[in-house]
Amino acid sequence: FDDRLTEARLEAVRQLAYGAGHEINNPLANIATRGQSLLRDERDPERRRKLATIVDQAFRARDMIGGLMVFAKPPVALLAQVDLGGLAESVVGSLCDLPVAEGVELATAIPPEPVWAHIDARLVAEALQAVLVNAMEAVADGGKVGVCVLPNCRDGFHAVVVNDDGPGMDAGEQAVACDPFHCGREAGRGLGVGLSKAWALARACGGRLALGAVDGGTSVRIELPVKPGEAGSVSGAFHASQP
Repeated sequence: FDDRLTEARLEAVRQLAYGAGHEINNPLANIATRGQSLLRDERDPERRRKLATIVDQAFRARDMIGGLMVFAKPPVALLAQVDLGGLAESVVGSLCDLPVAEGVELATAIPPEPVWAHIDARLVAEALQAVLVNAMEAVADGGKVGVCVLPNCRDGFHAVVVNDDGPGMDAGEQAVACDPFHCGREAGRGLGVGLSKAWALARACGGRLALGAVDGGTSVRIELPVKPGEAGSVSGAFHASQP
């Protein structure tokens, strides 16, 4: 019953997000286009700075709406056999030089042998990146974020697990963590769509996302099917459970 109730709630949020996203995108596009046009011909340094801020904030809002639209209507997955270990290493490597990674210790535990999963590599990479950025934003300077690949975590599924030593979540926060715009940090830090986006992308590949606690922090576990046909055995509902 709890799973069905959660699924119904998230379906209602998806419908709202899809409609709102379309309506908000149009004025954002106009703001960004007009700001760029004015910036191109402006010579006054102070006015250029103000126009650049307008354009930057319009694009930030666009990115937020983009994540919201992925949650509302995920892209169709193009499934193939992909090595999860290689994929995880590639995503971690791409994030090491980002500002959000400064002062954060990133560690990986990848099996030496390939861990083949039947997924869309692009969608899973995007989901893992969203979870990792969320984890790095949650930890304080000097915090730790770990990524491990677990072969055959349960029958027919592998998992990629992201652990952090941040403030963690209680049961109430876990229950709404995948809602769009839910953010456990103060206003202005992060967009609040990372976990909702990752949840939707994992589902699109026939997997699921589960939350749990580890060493006082948070653990996010993305389970993905080993081969075609396994996806049907996975519940579509969000599961807040110990990985």
